[in-house]
Order: sequence, then C-alpha cells, then structure tokens
Amino acid sequence: MGVRLSKEQKAAIEHENGPAMILAGPGTGKTTVITNRVKNLIFKKGVPPEKILVVTFSKAASVEMRERFESITEGKMLPVRFGTFHSLFFHILRGAYGLTAKNIISAKLKYRFLEEAIISARYDDVEDKGEFIENIEREIGKIKGEGIDINMYYSTSCPESVFRKIFKTYQEKLRKNRYIDFDDMISYTHALFVARADILDKWREMFDYILVDEFQDINKLQYENLRMLAAPKNNLFIVGDDDQSIYGFRGARPDIMLSFPEEYPGLTRVSIGDNYRCTEQILGTAVNLITHNKTRFEKNIVAKKGKGKAVVVANYPNVFVQADEIIEKIRDYMEKGTPIDEFAVLFRTSRQMNIIARKLMEYNIDFVMKDRVQNIFEHWVAKDLIAYVKIALGDRSRDLFLKVVNKPKRYISRDAIKKSEVVFGELYNYYRDKPYMCDRINEMQNDIFNMKQLAPYAAIDYIYNIIGYKDYLKEFCQERGIDSKDFMDLVEEIREDASDIPTLEDWLVHIEEYGEEMERRANEKKEEEQSGVALMTMHASKGLEFDVVFLPDINEGVVPSSKSTTEESEEEERRLMYVAMTRARKNLHISYVTKRNGRDASPSIFLEEIKQPSNIQSINE
Repeated sequence: MGVRLSKEQKAAIEHENGPAMILAGPGTGKTTVITNRVKNLIFKKGVPPEKILVVTFSKAASVEMRERFESITEGKMLPVRFGTFHSLFFHILRGAYGLTAKNIISAKLKYRFLEEAIISARYDDVEDKGEFIENIEREIGKIKGEGIDINMYYSTSCPESVFRKIFKTYQEKLRKNRYIDFDDMISYTHALFVARADILDKWREMFDYILVDEFQDINKLQYENLRMLAAPKNNLFIVGDDDQSIYGFRGARPDIMLSFPEEYPGLTRVSIGDNYRCTEQILGTAVNLITHNKTRFEKNIVAKKGKGKAVVVANYPNVFVQADEIIEKIRDYMEKGTPIDEFAVLFRTSRQMNIIARKLMEYNIDFVMKDRVQNIFEHWVAKDLIAYVKIALGDRSRDLFLKVVNKPKRYISRDAIKKSEVVFGELYNYYRDKPYMCDRINEMQNDIFNMKQLAPYAAIDYIYNIIGYKDYLKEFCQERGIDSKDFMDLVEEIREDASDIPTLEDWLVHIEEYGEEMERRANEKKEEEQSGVALMTMHASKGLEFDVVFLPDINEGVVPSSKSTTEESEEEERRLMYVAMTRARKNLHISYVTKRNGRDASPSIFLEEIKQPSNIQSINE
C-alpha cells in the first residue's frame, strides 16, 4: 500500500461493511487510514469511487485528504467525493431549493445584519461592539447546530429577552433577503431530510460508504444528518479521538462519539495507538494528564520515536521574565541548528500573545501568527486609558473628553461640551449655578494636571485607583451582569507593559509602533516560504506539529480557564492541554508564573496531574 502500516491500521483499512469506529490518537496516521481505506474499497472490494463520500470539517483538510489519496493512487482522478460538511449540505439544499452561491451570506453582510438586529433590540450600549457581535454569532451558531429551541436558550452575552429578539430579527433578515449562513446549511438539511423522505432516499442511494474525519468535533444536527444519510446500510466509518475534542464553544459534542457504540451495537472498533510524532517523555507526560478525565475511551498509546529529552517545567516570577526566558531558549536552540519554523509558542487565548510578540520584535526574531493577535491597545478599556493620557498631555479634543468625562460618573452633560476643543473655563461657566458640578470639574482638572508629572506605570495606576476608573469598570460590569475580572486583568497587563517606559509621550509612541507592526504582520500574505516562530492559540495548533513547543502561563485561571466551572468544562480544558502538549516532536517546555497581573498566581492543577502516576521521573523544575 505504499507505506508501512501497523496491524491496527491494516484492520481499519480492511474493514468491510457496517459501522466502524477508529480511535486514532495524536500522530497515529488517521489520514493514512482514511485514504488507504478508500483505495482498498475501490481496488480490492470493487466499490465504484462515486459511491464513496469522505467528510471533513475544513476545506484545507478536504484538499489535503484528496491530494494524499491521489498520491497513493498514482494521480488517478477518481470521482470519490471529498468535501466538508458545509459543502455537502449546501449541495443537498441547492438541489432541493435551487440555491446558488449568491444565497450564502458574506461575512461582511452577516456582521451588518447582526449589528442592525442589536440596534433593533435596543441593546447597542456596548463598549466593544465587535467582541459582542462575535459572541452573539457564536451563540447563534450553537443554537442552530444543536437544534435548540430559542425560547429555551439562555444567553451568556446579554439578557435572554434581548438575545431572543436579536436572534429572531437576524433570522428574519436572512429569510427576507433569501440568504442562509453556514449554520443554516446544517439545520435546513436536517429539516429537509425529516420532511422529505423522497429527497433523503435519493441522497442515500448516491453513497454506499461514508467516511468521517475528526469525528470528535461533530455537533448534534451534523450527526443526525449523517445517521439519516447512512441508513439503512450504515456503512459509516468514523475516525477521531475523543481526547482531542476541544471545540465545545462551537457546539462540538464529544459525548456523541462516546455513545457511538451504543447507537451501533455491532460496530467494528479499532484503536490505533502507535504515535510517530512524540518522544516517550512527551507522550507519557501528556497521557498522564489525559487519564485524569473520567469521560473517555481507554487507549494504549505508544511512542515510536524513542525516549527523548525530559519535559521541562519552569517557574518564573512574572510574565515578563517568562517571555525573556522563552526568547533566550529559542535563541539557544537556533544556535544549535533548530530551524526557526520548528518553534511554536502556544497560548490559551490570543491576548496572551502580546507580550511574547513584543519581545520577539525587540530581539528582531521573525514570527508568524495563525490567529490574528488581539492588540490590547485596541480594546475599549485601553482606549479609555490612552484618552486620559492624551488629555493629560494637553489634547483638548471633544471626542477624547466625551470618551472618559463620565468614567467614573461626573454627570457632565454632552451639551456642556459642544465645541471641537474643550475649554475648562467654559465648563465652569456652563455649571456656574451648580457649585457641586464645578467641584467635580475642578477635581478632574487637578487629576489631569497630576497625571502629567507621572511615568506611564504610575499614571495608569492613578487613573485606575485614584481617579476611580476601577469603580467605573465594576459598575459597568454589574449593570450588565458580566464578570469584571477580564477587564481588571487587562488594565493590569497594560500597566505592567508600561513599567519600563519613562514618559507618557514614549508610551504613546510605543503603542503606535506596536500597532503598526501588528497591522503589517496581519496584512502579510501567508505564503508557504514565510517562516518564523509560530505564535498561536492551543485551539489553532490542532493538527500541527513542531520540534520545540513552549506552553507559557500554565496557571490556575488560565489553564484551566477561570470560566471552567463544571467537571465537563474542566475535562475539555484538560483535552486542550493534551492537544497542546502533543504538538511537540522533540522538546516540550511548560512554564507558570508566581505573579500575574499584579496578583499572586498558582500553578495549574494540571501540572500536578502530569507527574501522576510517577513514571515520568525527569521533569525539571
């Protein structure tokens, strides 16, 4: 078959009819199994290639799968259907309803429809509109993918009544303009199959064998559509790893894979455990972690690359020292011959990348970002702090004043600030018959004067604690029923970042230069020859591998996330850490800090778990 196959891989590839579940852990060659099974069906079993459907979750995976298949069939252009769930479902809807690509809403128009729906719900008083819309969009996708009744759904982004109005208005806009979004493709196909047995039968006749990649990422309606499509032959061949199910926030349901044997009691089950990516030290440490999950299939995963070097666990006083040490280690590895594109630094969230990105810029080390890094200085909280600093430096533009004049509440009316340039004398004059308001204006003027004399670190502290911005943030979050911790952490991060910058003017220049560099990198074409240290989230790293991987900030509240409050969500966090650890081929560096955002920080519980049971002796701390 062109490659040397293990006994388990052969068993999976040679499976004949009926349902099969292939448990394929990280680095075990699942693409090899799928492509060789397709080849086996055609050339050994005589199955017509057009009767075979291979379903993936991304276009990139689909293209790779087809290319790999063509490489093992000597480039023969066989009509096997390789496609994503969305392309399959859209093809079905196109045949039933005459839809074309023009009926698929663009990302830009979808944003506008959601924006208009939010305004219609009279809930447009949000500081970060982009982030709010992103959260709403994700929740709408989850509702559609899970087939949840909107009246039974409780939003985490806004009050239920508001969310339901936004959802219904958005759906009405789609219907009125004859648009569908990607999530509609799943739910509309499900409704079509349930309502029209004749159409379902037509599609059932089209495919005799269905193979599904990354099955652990499936959601409820995707699964129900597949079940209907595969019946009654039930030649459903699923490949995945429940330990790598990390997309719960998108509606992925690992429990579907876990209950698959109950749905198909006579299925063939094959566990492929030979890992060709990681060393024994790395894989053993990762397995120590994942075995703490209670809800999972037991597996025997074996590293085939030898023992390798110890996993290094390090403790640093803060994130800045941690960043310096990571850069130093990268430079050491490069001097010893490790290519620059064999490094990855993986983070729980994209915002954590800022510090490492700034350090890499400082040392002139190239880096690439799979995720668009969220520039912390573009956040509305940062913009408020910047506005205060600019005012302290003498900028009197009306827009700046309106941004912060009532943060904290001073009850200064917009009518009092009508001119493009603000003059304090005119403000006093406007409130001349209200001494208490003049006192507030005087206090603000004194605060601005005091700030001018301070270094950036002290100025941010002054805004936050003396002027009262901290109280404003607390009140803002309380009114909306959201946790203020993320905002507080952001202020601390901005303040810490400014700690070695001497003047307010220098700080503003630093912000401008950093923003320009991030924009330049975001706009660079992602060409294959582009190389550099990879910065990405743990989620984005899935499917990739590197010689050297760094996992910083493995602290409680980061990994696992502070939002992980249930056993189910903690298990997903553990799976995410497992995925991140198994990206490393040769060297894995894990670190945590003792102080984070100005507060004491504890190491993640996961760091204790990777040492238990104690068959990994060579972890350095």
